[in-house]
Amino acid sequence: MNQPSETHPWLIDPPPDNKPWTHLIARPTWVVVALVTTALVGLSLIQAVPSVWTAVAEPPPSRPTGEHPPAGILTSPPADAGSCSGFYRPGTPRRVVFSIKEFGGVGDGRTSNTESFRRAVESLRRYGEEGGAQLNVPAGRWLTGSFNLTSNFTLYLEEGAVILGSQDPKEWPLIEPLPSYGRGRERPGPRHISLIHGNGLSDVVITGNNGSIDGQGRVWWELWWNRTLEHTRGHLLELVNSSNILIYNVTFLNSPFWNVHPVYCRRQCCSKICYCSGTTSFPKH
Repeated sequence: MNQPSETHPWLIDPPPDNKPWTHLIARPTWVVVALVTTALVGLSLIQAVPSVWTAVAEPPPSRPTGEHPPAGILTSPPADAGSCSGFYRPGTPRRVVFSIKEFGGVGDGRTSNTESFRRAVESLRRYGEEGGAQLNVPAGRWLTGSFNLTSNFTLYLEEGAVILGSQDPKEWPLIEPLPSYGRGRERPGPRHISLIHGNGLSDVVITGNNGSIDGQGRVWWELWWNRTLEHTRGHLLELVNSSNILIYNVTFLNSPFWNVHPVYCRRQCCSKICYCSGTTSFPKH
């Protein structure tokens, strides 16, 4: 009987008649059996759970630029939503994310960032059909005049971020009074726009890691108390004729007038918001 080869244990020595011996391969050893068994088990798992395999194999979505976005909350409203939980749920962050720094923003509390915010929103508007975009405001004090939001948009205030309202009334332009008022709330004629404004929008998220929007409203209250106010003051945030709005985990400070003013809006959710107007806003008499 032929014996296993000393150099190749899984082969047997050629027969003495010197006929070809390659067809006389012995049965696999336990190592080969184990390898084949492992391969078969792996193939069966791939067929049984193809979604898991796909999820691991697919690369993450690409982002055009900027910082990796924090986990966000996006709108997903059904037509019959009757509560916040009915039309908002945790979701995938916006795929397109930029920082205000990429538009020339400087968070030193002195440099005006009005044009930076306006330019940023206008630039991100074009991503509306791609699921929208997110503008991150990093830690710092970002002085700005009024700027408008856009649809399919997230304004995200990172920890330590403060948006400061300009104390120059010229940076709060005049707009028409609301139709239901017919005039400014405090004075006849037009009114000052809010610091952050939006009209006719859908899918707007204002959130963050408890960042703040500070209107620095003392100068406006001085005008009011001294009876030298020429036009109705603006609010910190006003959204008009808009829908699917989420305002979450943000602090509003020292508003010139009202803090958040939704008008003629549908499906709006406000959660974990802090309003604070104290001695820094109101003049002492």
